[in-house]
Amino acid sequence: MSQSNVKTQIGDLLAGAGLVTAENISAALSMSRGRMPLGRVLIDNGLLSDLELNGALQAQNLIREKFISTERALEILAAIRTSGESFLVNLYAGGCDIEHINFSRGLGKLFQDAGIVDADQLHTAMETSVLSGLPIVRVLVLQRLVTEMVAYAGLTAQLLLREKKIGYDQAVGSLKLSHMHGEQIEEILEFGGFKRYRPEGSVRLGELLVLSDLIQEIDLLSCVEKSMGEAKPLGQILVDDGIMDELLLASALRAQSYIQTGQLEPLRAAGMLRQCARSGQPLEFSVADMAAIKPVMMRPHANGIDPHKFGLVDLLELLGLAFSAEVDQMRLIELEEGQAGPEILQEYIAKLDYLDRDLLTAIQQGLDYVRDGIVTPEQLTFVMHVWLWRRGPLADTMSMLGYKL
Repeated sequence: MSQSNVKTQIGDLLAGAGLVTAENISAALSMSRGRMPLGRVLIDNGLLSDLELNGALQAQNLIREKFISTERALEILAAIRTSGESFLVNLYAGGCDIEHINFSRGLGKLFQDAGIVDADQLHTAMETSVLSGLPIVRVLVLQRLVTEMVAYAGLTAQLLLREKKIGYDQAVGSLKLSHMHGEQIEEILEFGGFKRYRPEGSVRLGELLVLSDLIQEIDLLSCVEKSMGEAKPLGQILVDDGIMDELLLASALRAQSYIQTGQLEPLRAAGMLRQCARSGQPLEFSVADMAAIKPVMMRPHANGIDPHKFGLVDLLELLGLAFSAEVDQMRLIELEEGQAGPEILQEYIAKLDYLDRDLLTAIQQGLDYVRDGIVTPEQLTFVMHVWLWRRGPLADTMSMLGYKL
């Protein structure tokens, strides 16, 4: 049977791996009546373990991304019950030939050997990466195990290793110092006597895009890791993922060349690129036009969101759980109803048939976590992404992902 004809629904995978029967699935679907995920019903009835459900979700993600065949995924799923180990551990045991997972393992080991994360933290991050489809560095940042700068330092060290410009011990040592002192890894390497890897005054494409406010740093990390893992240019990843079109990419590359030749300062180039993004026009200005563009201050919050002013409607919009017309109506309720607003707003939301009670409870709990400073809005989006597959108490998903309550 061809890959395209094989179903990848959770029930099909669980039955195909022999973890449950078709009768079990049919009964569970009748019990859930669309109110609870199939996997949660099977777990609550003692037919499936959390380990097996997580494995099925990981297998589903890898099959959809065409990283693994359905047949291989079913073999690994079946091994979970006999071995008592996770999907990822069984995947490793059978010899993992998935390039991007092997890249993530190597990168994670670099962070572990540098003393930045321990073995348990790395294992949890890898499991979450495969479950959610997010790159390992983004998971580590969202779990607050590394900063964006240290994550970028790890990617740089991995790149220099791949290009055989430094040895493994040098990569580990410089990454450890970058983490300890909060300095760029290349500055540490140069201070240690290694040759300069970038020309004076040069700027990487990703750095220029962040400076231009065209991409958030955490999204850049994901794209850089994907670029390295798939051996594709960063620009191609940015276009393929819909982050920018080819015209804007060409303008960014042209601005980068102006910086490298000393014709343009990075802040001016960033201002030009912002103008290109707004106008949809290519970067073809004269030197006089360049000089007239003034730098623009960056937003005070990385996501443009103030957690102290973050509300229920903001969260629904961020999670993509409300259509724009509904969001507009919710904001009108907030503005018009004064003190009674929250109750009337919750009444309105409760009538939206696609937002069930468990989901609303989890959303409200997540909002409290944001307001208490436990997670940022973006981190909560990541948590909710995983919770929607697992359900159950939101606190359990938070703990699984490494957040301390």
